[in-house]
This record gives sequence, structure tokens and C-alpha cells, in this order.
Amino acid sequence: MNKKKIIIASLVLLLVFAVGGAIAYFTDSDTKTNTFTVGNVDITLKEDNWSTTDANGNNIPDAAENISPGVTVAKDPVVTNVSATAPAYVYAKVEIPCTSDATPVEIFTLNSIGSGWNLMTDGACTNGVATKVYNYGTASAMTALAAGSATPAVFANVTLNNSITGSEQGLSGNKNVVVTGYGVQTTGLTANTPSGIWTEVSFS
Repeated sequence: MNKKKIIIASLVLLLVFAVGGAIAYFTDSDTKTNTFTVGNVDITLKEDNWSTTDANGNNIPDAAENISPGVTVAKDPVVTNVSATAPAYVYAKVEIPCTSDATPVEIFTLNSIGSGWNLMTDGACTNGVATKVYNYGTASAMTALAAGSATPAVFANVTLNNSITGSEQGLSGNKNVVVTGYGVQTTGLTANTPSGIWTEVSFS
């Protein structure tokens, strides 16, 4: 091989290496951003007809003070779903004080249960309290309370039990009828019955 041919061969090799080192890769990427809003369950419990007038300033409404058997006092708990978007299943738990006799009885009676409310659990007097749980719906299915909607009152009023004679034990002191409202989302639940949902969510 003469000197001229050797030089040409060397140039060709250099060009090949130069081109090989300059190779780029065609690439691309793409991103999808999915936006979600998270719903919420937000309820309130109000008693519009419960009188708060307390003329003697003892922190007991006058209408509920020193009442006798058969006397009825307005107490009308209403559950409202104040969420702007999410429906809810709702419950109301009512704790009624009992006498402390050997055979205790409930001191108060709930009157005029509201339309759409179902007595799910009717507990006997235990440790001075009888606990009742109402679900908004039927015995077999819940009724979804739409966002911004309110239930009828769970009950309209309470009456001091007509059977109370005054000789029962445990009548002295203040007696509280406690109502607690509960709300839960309507989707993503495993259970589909009122009692099943109550247990699943562990309200009790």
C-alpha cells in the first residue's frame, strides 16, 4: 500500500468515528394530571322548638324545670346535611335516663316519631340509661339525605313518663335526654343494611 492510500484510509476511519459520536436519540414524554375534589360529610343537629328561656338563671330552661308526670316539653332534633356536594346516610342516637329501681323504667317517653325515621335499636335500661338508635330510612335500607337537605324531626317532644309515681329511685337531680346525630358517606361501604353500616363505621 502506498503512502497516499494509507492517508485516505485513515481519514475515512476518523470520519466514521466522528459521525458515530454525534448520534442523538429521538425521545418524547407526556404527563397526564387528573384533578379530583374530595367530598365530605358535614351534618348539624338542631332543635328549633327547644325553649332556652331561663328566667331564674339556673341553666335549666323554664319549660324543663320541675316537671310532673304527663307533662310534655318540645324537643325536636333535626339532622341537616350541610355538605355542598355529598349525600349522607344519617342516624340519631337518643339516650334516655332511667330510674334506678330493681326494675328500672325510662323516665321520659319520645312522642311523634318523624316520617322517614326507623327505630333500629331499642335498648333496655342499662347503667341508668336506655339507648335508642334511629336510622333515616327503613328497617332494611338507608335513605340518602341529599346535600343541603334536612330530615323531619326525629321526634317532636318528650313527656315525663305517666307511670312515674315519685316513689321510684333515681329521680332526684338533673336528668338529661341526649341526642347525637351521625352522618356517613353513601359510597364505598361494604355493608348495605342500616345495622350493618352502623357496625361497619363503628359509630357504636
